[in-house]
Amino acid sequence: MKRTTQLFTLTTAILATIIITMVVSPADASKRYTIESGDIAFVDVFKLIDKALIGEELAQQREDFNTQSREDLAGLNQQIAALEAQLSTMQQDDPNGAATYQQYQNANSQLQSASQQISQAYERLIAQQLSIAYQEIYGAANEIGAQEGFVFVFATRSDGELIQTDSITGITQEILARPLMTPPSGVDITELVRIKLGYPEKAPEPEVEPVAEPVAETTEPAPATEVPATEDE
Repeated sequence: MKRTTQLFTLTTAILATIIITMVVSPADASKRYTIESGDIAFVDVFKLIDKALIGEELAQQREDFNTQSREDLAGLNQQIAALEAQLSTMQQDDPNGAATYQQYQNANSQLQSASQQISQAYERLIAQQLSIAYQEIYGAANEIGAQEGFVFVFATRSDGELIQTDSITGITQEILARPLMTPPSGVDITELVRIKLGYPEKAPEPEVEPVAEPVAETTEPAPATEVPATEDE
């Protein structure tokens, strides 16, 4: 190691030691706020956001968006299907073949562009829903925390089970969302916040049409069918 690097490293270490000493010095300790165990509460923001998203209003917004998107793309899909059928019946030497194929290519490009725009718009819709949900949760958590006498409310998940494990980004978010020590249930105000905001406890069950009961088979013989007589008989 060069002498300049050694001096720089030594100086940095000395400065860090001085700063740490100042932070934890007994003279300064008495000036800092002392946190008691009863001052802290926890709320599972991720869980509450999930509850918000399965709520009837937000779910209906997404369903309306998807319905409108399908309608917007229906015309292009029909045009592409018609051009495909037309191309399949054309002879290779058909003078209109090149123009028809160009129309087909243009329609596919339009479909791809429209699908991309719809995907981006859907992401914006989800982001807006998440933002609104977080603002509601933030306000309710602070209000309930104050009512229950808590000084600090931390956002954390209440268990160590990782949900999103199929990507580095997802699992990193899952890890950062959890503490190394699980908070006791007595200071978890997640359920109180959910009730206050009126979020559903679980997603509504899909409607299932009743299945018709099969008709019981009988052992009676089928009625005989008369065969009309022919001229030969």
